[in-house]
Amino acid sequence: MLAMIGATAAGHAAAPLPLPPCDGPPAPPYPAAAGAATIQAWGAADLPDSWKPPSCTGWHGAGARMLVALSGTIAHAGSSDDLLARFASVSSMRGIRYWSVTDKQWRPLIVDAAALADARTRSRRGDFSPAELKSGRDLFFLEEDSRSGAVVYRMRLLENRPDRFVLAVDNATPIKFMLFTLFSPGTMQSVYFLERVGPDRWGYYSLLRAGAETSAMAAGHAASYMNRAQALYRHFLGVPTDQGPPAAP
Repeated sequence: MLAMIGATAAGHAAAPLPLPPCDGPPAPPYPAAAGAATIQAWGAADLPDSWKPPSCTGWHGAGARMLVALSGTIAHAGSSDDLLARFASVSSMRGIRYWSVTDKQWRPLIVDAAALADARTRSRRGDFSPAELKSGRDLFFLEEDSRSGAVVYRMRLLENRPDRFVLAVDNATPIKFMLFTLFSPGTMQSVYFLERVGPDRWGYYSLLRAGAETSAMAAGHAASYMNRAQALYRHFLGVPTDQGPPAAP
């Protein structure tokens, strides 16, 4: 399984543009094997000037400095609530590791994570429940990245059906590196699509967008964000995040 999770296709200008499963099959498509994943990345130069995010993402504004899509297949015979619970368990992200293309080694990605009662970093509380996610209101959580420090994120369920849900996440506070702001609030966006594709199979599709207004310093790091997307997918599967080949060595 870990070897399959490492299967990756890097994005290039000739690669098809990402297509979330809004009303049809996604691009890249779901892999046939459970636990496998395909990851692609696009820079601003790979996107046409007219590119706009699909409406099902809930995103506004055209363009992007970077897009990273991961398409995977999950072996799961349970309910959507069981999968929602994995997103609701924010604290379980502590200790996720990823392959650093800079350091050429596995290193911590998320050193701390906690659900918050509101957008303040000091309002820690216990993990969310699936029912709270299904309320449709904005939920906030703290995530301390090993590179950029503590950031508050906003999470909201955009769509919820027995065999499908769509979850959006964006940064509610700036993401900084040293003294520089890389992402102003709302410009680091992720959306997750989970849908049943068989009796015991679910499709997992994540799409990350660094907005067009993001700092130029945040561009050119697609390999790093591909590895981060892979680490989160492995965490969601419940397998070690630092074993098997990285998406981008």
